[in-house]
Amino acid sequence: MRKIEPLVMLVIVMLLAAMAAPLALATANGAGSSVDRALDYLRSRQQSDGGFAEPGGKSSEQVTSWVICAVASAGKNPASWRMSGKSPVDFLSARAGGWSKLPDIERNCLAVCSAGADPRSFGGRNLVADIKARIATDGHIGDMVNDHCWGIIALVAAGEKAPDSSRTWLAARQNIDGGFGFSGDSGSDPDDTGAALQALAAAGEDRQSNTIKRALSYLRFCQASDGGFTWQAGASNTGSTAWCVQGLVAAGEDAGADAWAVSGKTPLDFLSSMQKDDGHFRYAVDTDTNPVWMTAESVPAVLKKQFPLNMSNTPKKDAPAAATNSSASANFTVATDNGAIPAIPANTNDADTTPSRANPPSAKHRLARDADLLSGWAVSDREPGGGVAAFLVICATYLLALGLVYLANEVISG
Repeated sequence: MRKIEPLVMLVIVMLLAAMAAPLALATANGAGSSVDRALDYLRSRQQSDGGFAEPGGKSSEQVTSWVICAVASAGKNPASWRMSGKSPVDFLSARAGGWSKLPDIERNCLAVCSAGADPRSFGGRNLVADIKARIATDGHIGDMVNDHCWGIIALVAAGEKAPDSSRTWLAARQNIDGGFGFSGDSGSDPDDTGAALQALAAAGEDRQSNTIKRALSYLRFCQASDGGFTWQAGASNTGSTAWCVQGLVAAGEDAGADAWAVSGKTPLDFLSSMQKDDGHFRYAVDTDTNPVWMTAESVPAVLKKQFPLNMSNTPKKDAPAAATNSSASANFTVATDNGAIPAIPANTNDADTTPSRANPPSAKHRLARDADLLSGWAVSDREPGGGVAAFLVICATYLLALGLVYLANEVISG
């Protein structure tokens, strides 16, 4: 009987270890699970034309471009996501001829580059040339600070080197509080400050510069007690938080570190709390509109990826400034009322209308909040359970070792 007992003990120990190890692995991979669920949700929203649509709506160019960026940020190939044989890249290519507003060109150039396609020959367009044609002699791109930020990001995504004058122009637009606004005369907001940090990094700004430090101080001021970021007196929202996380990454900060914790909660903790069971992310605790767009905006922040995604690529050459400011260019117009990346989209299921940034962020946040149309952007790679995973692994290893020692003693003594 005593010879059987050690075998029974060993079997029990091995079963416990076998049960604990997969659980520990699954828990430790919580970040991957969060992103995977988000991607699964996005894929479920792909349409037969290759584009992506909000529930009840039709494919949107704007939503599709952000889904492409999200998929690419996760290390996936957007061109391989096909519905009825068409990919999101095909969807954008078929519509490239209609892009006339600079913000659309910038956003779609970023998406095209993220997908690995050629922005210099896409749907019959040279998107890089279109953006470079808008660089004024002082380095300013477009009309708004927002245009400028995403113009820099799009050019660097295409392998260009932004002119030094573009970097210094942006730094000079910093407000007295350290933040950046949608336009040169706008008050600071966390969304555009996050975008500016990404653009400054893409343009080669030193992370230790006073410009970066002041912008980070402004973001600390905007951070709420739940770890997220808020617009003025509103509740934390994933839109602002996601952009701030990307800005922090660009500045060399860790949005999941204690240094960015308020009341024990980091920006990534807040984003994690916004993900729902089906994988999508809501805008705020009590608001859930435009889930596809918001989830697409969330994934890069979850993965701590800044734009552009190819920052490690070697720039090909300087992007020369145009001889004059071509604001009246016949090729395309500058949308002073439509930013490259929306801060807060309005809920829409219109077949022919994509969410747009109708006003500078300050007004957009205010109007969206008053109308209860706020929508969510973010997702987190910090699901709870990392400590539990480590504990389970240690326990499983300890039990297995204990069982082996017990068995050895029994064999020797028996």
